Amino acid sequence: MLLPTSVDVLRCVERTLQTVIEPALTGVAERSAAATIGHLLRHVALRIEREGAMLFTEIAKLRPLLADAASSLPADTESVRVRDSIAAALARPRPADPKGYRDVASLAEEVSTLRQSACDALAIMQQQQKPLTGSIKSAYEALQRYVAWELEQEAQIIDPAFEGFGPRR
Repeated sequence: MLLPTSVDVLRCVERTLQTVIEPALTGVAERSAAATIGHLLRHVALRIEREGAMLFTEIAKLRPLLADAASSLPADTESVRVRDSIAAALARPRPADPKGYRDVASLAEEVSTLRQSACDALAIMQQQQKPLTGSIKSAYEALQRYVAWELEQEAQIIDPAFEGFGPRR
């Protein structure tokens, strides 16, 4: 392991910004820019610590959810297109190191593709006659729960980096 870690370096830069640079700043614009830099340093440190695991967990959650959603879509032309798109996203090969490690970029790319499929499925379901019933209703509610869960996950990285540290730009 390389020491100091990337997170250690970012926290050191943040401390230097707070204790050396910010006290010397007198202008509002300069102090605001320094506060924003502090927010972003904390945000990046939290992402380094948590993002890989969060993306891995999201993939594990999205894959079965999308398989269920695809099977519940109606048989119209647009639904078939979305079903085929979901099938392609789920069948896409996942890059992996021979030891099983995946970098954050490959995880983020997969999550992005799967999220788009979830959005497409939701859009189809929202166009259906209301009230929804049966498997499409269950899949729709599961996708809604996923969206709420995903927002809560993002908040775990965003809130601690910004809350209680002054206004954001």
